[in-house]
Parts: sequence; structure tokens; C-alpha cells
Amino acid sequence: MANFDAALSNARSILRGEAEGAVPFLSLALLTLGVWVAVSWVGGWTDAASATLTSQENRYRTLSMLAAEYRAMAPQAGAVTTDVDVQAAFAQVSERMELGARAGRMTSDPGGRTCNVDIQRLYAEELTELGRQLAARGVRFLAAEVRALPAGEERLLTVSAVIGPMAGEGAR
Repeated sequence: MANFDAALSNARSILRGEAEGAVPFLSLALLTLGVWVAVSWVGGWTDAASATLTSQENRYRTLSMLAAEYRAMAPQAGAVTTDVDVQAAFAQVSERMELGARAGRMTSDPGGRTCNVDIQRLYAEELTELGRQLAARGVRFLAAEVRALPAGEERLLTVSAVIGPMAGEGAR
């Protein structure tokens, strides 16, 4: 117990600056503590920055891969595409499949090469048949967003798609 009291007394005298060499010792201790806190703080920044950089690199690789796949899907320069009236082909298929009011919006791009269509309440089999009949007329889905909605025991699909002509023989 006496040793503890003596150690506590010595510690108080050092903290008060009464002991010989206490001021340089305390200065060094505070400087060391300050450097340690600063390094820890900056280390936290670098960890966060490193994690962000890794995430961005992964996103860049994914986007590069998707861009390469998209470029590979485009018709080759000089490839002949079939001349097909996309809007008329969709109208024929829509009428033949009796889509009626379910085939909502249909807008054509300024050049008439592609068409944006919205179709509501399709069964999966109808969507498959739509793709098959469009392909028979030289039209394909270029991009599509398909949403599934519950309808009793089955699911109905809502499709927003961009359709356009199929590439000719020289293209992929």
C-alpha cells in the first residue's frame, strides 16, 4: 500500500511539474499522444478512401464490360440491315395477338428506325409469342424493362421496350 501511495505521490509531482525533468517528459508524452491521434485520424480517412476507390474500380470494370458487350451487339460497319417498318410490324402483331388496349403507348424515333412500346397485362406465353412474331417480321427487342405484377395465382407482365429492325446477314 505504501508503494502505491508513493507512486501516486510521484505521479502528482510529475504532473504538476514539480519533479526534476517533468516538463520535458510531459511535453514529449503529449506530443507523442498528439502524433498518435493524428496518424489514427488520417488512417481512418485513407481506409475510407481506399474502400471508395475499390468500389469505383469495380464499377468501372463492370461498365467497361457492359460497353464492350453492347458494342459487340451493334451491327458491323457496312452490314446491311433489313428495311422493315417497325411501327407497322408491331401494329400487325398487336392486332393479330388481339392485344387491343393492352398495347398502350407506341412512339417512333425521328428516323423511324426504332419504336418505343408499352404493353400491359401480358402472360409470359404472350410475351414469348410477341417476340417470336416480331422476329418473323424482321423486328427484335433492342431493350426492354419487364415488371411482374401478381394476378391471382399467376403473374402478369408489364413491358416497356424499344424495338427495331434485325441486323442483316453480315452483322451479329
